[in-house]
Amino acid sequence: MTPALVLFDLDGTLVDSRPGIVHSLRLALSEVGVVVEEGHDFTWCIGASLWKIFEHYLGTTERPRIDAAIARYRHIYRDGPMFEYDVYDGVISTLETLKSANIRIAIATAKVHEYAREIIAVSRFAPYIDHVYGSELDGRNVEKRDLLHSILREERLQPDTVVMVGDRHHDIDGALANGVSSIGVLYGYGTEDELSHADIMVPHASFLVSAIASLTPASR
Repeated sequence: MTPALVLFDLDGTLVDSRPGIVHSLRLALSEVGVVVEEGHDFTWCIGASLWKIFEHYLGTTERPRIDAAIARYRHIYRDGPMFEYDVYDGVISTLETLKSANIRIAIATAKVHEYAREIIAVSRFAPYIDHVYGSELDGRNVEKRDLLHSILREERLQPDTVVMVGDRHHDIDGALANGVSSIGVLYGYGTEDELSHADIMVPHASFLVSAIASLTPASR
């Protein structure tokens, strides 16, 4: 089966964006009075909801405080750090191959869609991306299950014609919740255990084309 649409997560799947995200988180947390140790591991934050991240570090569920911290993070991130990333090895050739096979390619990210579109517009892989789907400023569709549900509805596609590619459990869980095939990439921020519910796991982007081609309804 040739999928009608392949969805790619952004951070940890197409790009290594840790430097810009960590830079922005450190500054935003410092501005709201939260100091973390120099060697603190922010890996769990990559791909997670900003509301969950700041709820954790602020130690509160008080929405106004969380919203204020998110606003500071976004201001810092958009002012430059969102462009601090490296494209993973093999990504460009993978997207080029999929595009040459007339497969539609879209981004499905927890990032606010307008930010994601700015990042992708000036990226090396912009020519291969048909559409960018992301969350809203108020937090709608920040969870992958909600985002994928919205994408399927907007694209008017059956779940078995779509493949989700991502590096975190959010991506795999969202695909499972919507009946969509999933591929977990092990070169990003997720562990093999975290991605164990994916239909397929790959160690490098160069394996993605063959993995996508293998995901027929009969194999699921």
